[in-house]
Amino acid sequence: MTQRPCVGFTGYYGMRNFGDDLFGVLCAAAARRYWNADPLLVGPTLEGAQARATWPSTFPSTLYGSAGALGKAARVVGFVRGLRASDVLVMGGGSVITARESFRKPMMLSARRRGRVQLAAVGVSVGPFPDAASQEAAAAFVREFSYLSVRDRRSYELCRRMGLDHITHHGRDLAGLLRTVLPLSSRTAASDDRSVPRIGIAPCRYTVRDDHPAPTPVQWHDGIVHAITRTAARTPLQVEVFSLNAHPVHGDEAMAAQLQARLRERGVAAGLHAYAGSEPLATVDAIQRCDAFVSARLHGAIVAYLCAVPFAIVDYHPKCRDFADDIGLPLHLRITSGAHETPAFMQVLDALLNDEGARARLSPSLYAQQAQDIFQCAPWSTSPAHTHASSTAA
Repeated sequence: MTQRPCVGFTGYYGMRNFGDDLFGVLCAAAARRYWNADPLLVGPTLEGAQARATWPSTFPSTLYGSAGALGKAARVVGFVRGLRASDVLVMGGGSVITARESFRKPMMLSARRRGRVQLAAVGVSVGPFPDAASQEAAAAFVREFSYLSVRDRRSYELCRRMGLDHITHHGRDLAGLLRTVLPLSSRTAASDDRSVPRIGIAPCRYTVRDDHPAPTPVQWHDGIVHAITRTAARTPLQVEVFSLNAHPVHGDEAMAAQLQARLRERGVAAGLHAYAGSEPLATVDAIQRCDAFVSARLHGAIVAYLCAVPFAIVDYHPKCRDFADDIGLPLHLRITSGAHETPAFMQVLDALLNDEGARARLSPSLYAQQAQDIFQCAPWSTSPAHTHASSTAA
């Protein structure tokens, strides 16, 4: 390996999802800081990443994330380029160690077994798996890795049961690095008017899972619209609806626009912030300007938490519950199948706007400090870990 290794990061970058693009920006910055590495993003260039990318800047980035044969071909070519150029290939962020099939896995294993590249994953979730066979297949894949940093306690305990404890570190979500590798204070909008409370809402286009009871999007949208309308009748406020995924099929733009329209019809001042892709730090700024945040998108909630914005999360997926459990988020700030109607949201809004005690048990500053271990505990670290180890992670 060269003195300054080339570290490729692969994920769902360039697919116009805020959380995934943020992972790419943070991985690039952290690799430079903690590994003294030359980062390479497998995908299009991301603003703020200051890293090379495998997708030519002269080509439209929307093509890379498009559906159909052309989009898939673009992603395959980009991945091959990244694999060939990297000394270490890292799966950077997200729910990526699952039972889903991917063209990436056999290519990664082939390169690893030929000694061409080392493999790793950081800031990821593992599972859940539908059966023992798919779990063992995932374990066999990850055994080829040199390092695995998972973002939640459930994934860590699962990895131990899978026999992966020798490479597994109980870390945090990659978004926790915002405070250290891209300090939030330098991006605060000092001129922003905070005289009227601003409530952020981030919907998500999801289907309720059989194994995880949750309110449907329609159900909790009804509850929050009526609760905000009642609250706005008593005290001035403004709402910013966030579309954090611009994918034409799986994205949130239509849903967010509908929420905005419903609020405006009821006389509530409501704006729309639509993430269009490639500029995740601008969306971090917009979340930071809110006084309260209600999010179905996991990384809307995580970024609000790290920005010290009081927040509630829609618990529609195991990853949402994993994060809420890990930070000790109070139960009344979790939107669930049993607490999603107007009275529940009235309680949520009152707590977020008026109750200083309505906060997670784990402070954002401690979470951010611990997040540095994601990279500092890796074999390539030039900056030794000094916060917590996997055996003592909270």
